[in-house]
Amino acid sequence: MKVYTAEQMREHERLAVERGTSYRQLMENAGSAAAQDILRRYPQSGRALILCGKGNNAGDGLVIARLLQAEGWQIDIVFLLGKQLSELAELNDQLLQGLPNIQFCEIKCLSENRYDLIIDGIFGTGFSGRIPAEVAAACRLANQAAGTKIALDIPSGLNGDSAEADQDTFRADLTYTFAAYKPAHIHPAGAPYCGEIVCLDIGID
Repeated sequence: MKVYTAEQMREHERLAVERGTSYRQLMENAGSAAAQDILRRYPQSGRALILCGKGNNAGDGLVIARLLQAEGWQIDIVFLLGKQLSELAELNDQLLQGLPNIQFCEIKCLSENRYDLIIDGIFGTGFSGRIPAEVAAACRLANQAAGTKIALDIPSGLNGDSAEADQDTFRADLTYTFAAYKPAHIHPAGAPYCGEIVCLDIGID
């Protein structure tokens, strides 16, 4: 079992890019691997809500949105921290424009619609501290909602290195971790927030 801290993960990503891949390709690999597993688990198309922050964790979620909609899923997307996105998240947001089955909405849609999946693409492995009020409110609604809750890399509100958790941390039924496990996945304090943990190969040693 490979276990990488946030700093170690960044270093392995950098080395992979030096060997000839790109950060864009790594994001595509991550989103594609997660989408493939989702489609295997849920062969009947349904409705999914993707909660996005503004960094590359959101970008992973947007790749998943594009791939699931191509298989007939209805995708609702909420940007919880505005639209000042990272370069790669912005690129994947642009790829969604004009596609069918994609709707951008406000967080109130979480209480108005029943979703088969709620996907957490808010914060990634570098998160620490307290989550902002608007994110905390969204996580509270998500945690109370029906449907399977999926976290990308680490549930938002959980520190991937220390396993320190905000009181409103997203509580996942399933967590997709990319390339390696993170310390919080195997820490007794962090594991309960992660649910089932699936480590996906994205082309990083």
